[in-house]
Amino acid sequence: MPTLAEQVGDAAGLLGLFLALVTLFTTEQSRRLADERSRPGGSRTDRLRTIRLFTIGLAAATVGSIAFLLPLFLDVLGTIGDDDWVPVLGVFILTYVLLIALLVWQLVLAAGTRKPA
Repeated sequence: MPTLAEQVGDAAGLLGLFLALVTLFTTEQSRRLADERSRPGGSRTDRLRTIRLFTIGLAAATVGSIAFLLPLFLDVLGTIGDDDWVPVLGVFILTYVLLIALLVWQLVLAAGTRKPA
């Protein structure tokens, strides 16, 4: 059975790629929402709906990754202060917290599409 540090190391590459891509897509949705909000004549309902649905899809993927990584996250939290602690575990905790922050941002963006400006 691989050690906890090996498990985190195995997940790190994919987790980093996932976080980068989903953040990039979320940033694009944020930009699209800002553009739509500042549009002369007001926001178009169909565009807001598209942004909302895409953002909800991104949030669903983020929730899935948070849920999938939760057991590993809890194991890593359990090693804080142990002799088995290595720096990669701290980076994993930080990345997991960033996933949660990303989810909050996505939910705020989705909620921001509810009312035309």
